[in-house]
Amino acid sequence: MKKCMFIFILLISLVFSGNEEINKVETGKNREILVNGKPFFPIMLWLQSEKRIQDGLSIGVNTFMGNGGNLSEKEYVEKLKEAGLYGIVRYTEELKGNPYLLGWFIEDEPDLRKLVYDSTVIPGKTLKLNPRTPLERIFDGDITSWSVLDPLENAELTLKLKKEVEIKEIGIAVTISSGLSVVKDFVILGDNKEILRGTLEEKKGLQKFQLQNPVKLSSITFKVISIYPHENEYGSIGEIAGYDKDGNNVFLSPPRKVQRLTPEEWAKKYNEVKEKDKTRPVFLTLTADFMDEFKEWDEETKNRIYPEYIKNCDVIGFDIYPIFGWNKIEWIDYVAKGTGKLVKLAGNKPVFAWIETNKGSRWVSPEKQKDVFPTHTRAEVWMAIIEGATGIGYFTHAWVPSYTQFAPNEEMRKELKRLNEQITKLSLAILSTPYNGKIEMNNENNLRGHFKATLYKGDIYIFAQNLEYDKEGDFEIKIGEIKDGEIEVIDEGRKIKIIDGKFKDNFKPLQEHIYLIRK
Repeated sequence: MKKCMFIFILLISLVFSGNEEINKVETGKNREILVNGKPFFPIMLWLQSEKRIQDGLSIGVNTFMGNGGNLSEKEYVEKLKEAGLYGIVRYTEELKGNPYLLGWFIEDEPDLRKLVYDSTVIPGKTLKLNPRTPLERIFDGDITSWSVLDPLENAELTLKLKKEVEIKEIGIAVTISSGLSVVKDFVILGDNKEILRGTLEEKKGLQKFQLQNPVKLSSITFKVISIYPHENEYGSIGEIAGYDKDGNNVFLSPPRKVQRLTPEEWAKKYNEVKEKDKTRPVFLTLTADFMDEFKEWDEETKNRIYPEYIKNCDVIGFDIYPIFGWNKIEWIDYVAKGTGKLVKLAGNKPVFAWIETNKGSRWVSPEKQKDVFPTHTRAEVWMAIIEGATGIGYFTHAWVPSYTQFAPNEEMRKELKRLNEQITKLSLAILSTPYNGKIEMNNENNLRGHFKATLYKGDIYIFAQNLEYDKEGDFEIKIGEIKDGEIEVIDEGRKIKIIDGKFKDNFKPLQEHIYLIRK
């Protein structure tokens, strides 16, 4: 009885032993992360609280990136340590050398676009500001962009100009939308002196008011005197324009795009962390805007900013959520395209990709949102790995119907557990030396496929996949140096004959097969 109990406890401890303590983190020759000199494939969860540790363990992840709870960074990593998980968190002196600290996290997506305005707009005392509709929009030249004035009645705002201008006409556009109150009577001051008092009609479009005489000013103040009341106390203004004698809008201040953190600002933060601790890598996640498919930045800007971001990090990743973020299953291969391009940009640095696991996006209306199925998530993971990712992470947050950090349904959780266990089992083969022999993957019907081949312990591993989301077919795989033999299809319980250096196999949409050729 005692012997059986001992064996049972031993088995449990082996299953739940978790990650080993870290003495050193390095990068290997195959762009893999080395922990204590051994290849390690991070399987991560993004921005989870300590209350989600069991959820992470239940699906087989080994690392949490970003502290999504209320604990200090040290307390958070201690919780992860108890579960045998590694942490990637913001720098704190207390965590230097911690045996369960895999790396540092600084800021997410520094390349994310933000709009900045050169105008200076000062709100009146009664206004409750809405950061999603900055007051600067009122002077951006676009009457369809709007700024919320809450409450609308007695609202006031002032535009400070960079230099004195002369105007002879003013244009105002209000927002007409169900439930919104609308400006009726207003007054405008120029340098604190009244220059215009008028009444707006409750209609769309720019309404113009001629001044009695041209006025020179360096600031204007707009005050709401009365409103057309509706269901909501707030309303909005689309535009206030000031025209000079030539008809130019001298109030115009259109927005311009800048990075949330410029490469120079990011480099400063990175160097500050590395000066304090050189023993742990800094992980950086970019948006997918470096990809050819996205035009958020022009090519000149892309070529300038992305090499700089990548230079100033140690492990580089990106996120693209074709279904969760864009509602486009036809974009699912963007995971492969993005990973492949980032690997080329990254040089010898490890690359990881964040993968979607559920719907519930705040960017897509709930009634139109498509489901993220286990086949999608599994396919995206293998796309990333085949294109060269040496780590992956899961984005599991949802905002609809309510916010949660961990939204995968039971079917998805079951698949994540199976998938992550498979990756963990195959991680040494995935991270091993690329196989240099000649391999080709072809399809008679022009279906798109891709593969990755490695050499591990003398055996050849081929990770192959059909990239078509709506087509299946046979692919022929040729292996140059092997004429005849047998291939084991891992985790499928079948074998295939190699005849005259090639074999065929059927691939369902997005399906992967993993082949082992023992030498």
